[in-house]
Amino acid sequence: MAYSYPLPSIVEFNKVLTAIAKMQMYDVVINLWKRIENAEGIEISPDLYTCNILVNCFCRCFQPSSALSYLGKMMKLGIEPDIVTASSLVNGFCLSNSIKDAVYVAGQMEKMGIKRDVVVDTILIDTLCKNRLVVPALEVLKRMKDRGISPNVVTYSSLITGLCKSGRLADAERRLHEMDSKKINPNVITFSALIDAYAKRGKLSKVDSVYKMMIQMSIDPNVFTYSSLIYGLCMHNRVDEAIKMLDLMISKGCTPNVVTYSTLANGFFKSSRVDDGIKLLDDMPQRGVAANTVSCNTLIKGYFQAGKIDLALGVFGYMTSNGLIPNIRSYNIVLAGLFANGEVEKALSRFEHMQKTRNDLDIITYTIMIHGMCKACMVKEAYDLFYKLKFKRVEPDFKAYTIMIAELNRAGMRTEADALNRFYQKHVRQNESAPAEVS
Repeated sequence: MAYSYPLPSIVEFNKVLTAIAKMQMYDVVINLWKRIENAEGIEISPDLYTCNILVNCFCRCFQPSSALSYLGKMMKLGIEPDIVTASSLVNGFCLSNSIKDAVYVAGQMEKMGIKRDVVVDTILIDTLCKNRLVVPALEVLKRMKDRGISPNVVTYSSLITGLCKSGRLADAERRLHEMDSKKINPNVITFSALIDAYAKRGKLSKVDSVYKMMIQMSIDPNVFTYSSLIYGLCMHNRVDEAIKMLDLMISKGCTPNVVTYSTLANGFFKSSRVDDGIKLLDDMPQRGVAANTVSCNTLIKGYFQAGKIDLALGVFGYMTSNGLIPNIRSYNIVLAGLFANGEVEKALSRFEHMQKTRNDLDIITYTIMIHGMCKACMVKEAYDLFYKLKFKRVEPDFKAYTIMIAELNRAGMRTEADALNRFYQKHVRQNESAPAEVS
């Protein structure tokens, strides 16, 4: 095309670049344009549309600095950026998690004569909320309103999701009422964020209320919504209702994913229906859902709970041989399961191996070991491990102190227990939100 005669207009080139970009082949767009620019005998100048395509492609390739350099180049050519250029740049820095740069670019827009719009501010709010920076996000919303820009459903949904994940449910509810007062209808993302937050806090009546509101507005739940609903029901041991919710989900044409099945399986295990949980996870591949680390962790936990140690360790081995890398939670489940089934030596051996091969052992790992060793009448050894935590740069939490002090008392080591309790009260408790006494 570049060597055809007569040479096609820039409009025709833009059509080709746009088509390639829509296929998400952003690097191809960049390389193709570089070849056109460097080709001998071809003189074709980009227009604003071309430049916006290229800026967007750089950003989509996580190269916002290259996009910024291209902005300088286009301005040298006398092409003034517009809101599309600026939006792409802000989005590019956000995609690369360079939040300060994104905020800076957004702030420079008006100095360049570009009026900010709802898209730019919503991008900023969404990124800030995803990084749990809800206070700056609320400030962006305030300034947005001060400039006369009305938030839309995407803006509010991003903010409500961020507030929910930060535990600020009251603020999230206020924003929902604000949406209602402005006649902005919530969408599935808005409702799903609220349902998930309420479910995780055990507020099932609120979950039911939001779910009913959602259905009344003819908004279909998605896989995330259903998984959260199932989680809430399982938390309250309403597993049979959770099964019905799964059936409803499938009947509505919404395909459960690995999180859905793992959540329901955990509900079975919590209700001592271990065989049902194991069967559900075993049947996942037949339902077209591939196992992942989360589902394998759940299955391992279920097998240990059923006393099927070899099967539990078999799933762990399956993970490592099938490219599913066990995480620290996987190892913690194995340690806890071995101790719970009386396999103390195996737990100690695996822990020793972990200390040599992993650098992500956390306080949960050590608490499992300390508790397991104490139950195996190895209180002195457990206390020695507890003492060494400070050299491993792992801070014991309230649970670790509680277990250690209680087990020292139980073993007749009252001097050590009293000393540890005094240390906790003097140096640790004031920095924690925990009960006044550890005993």
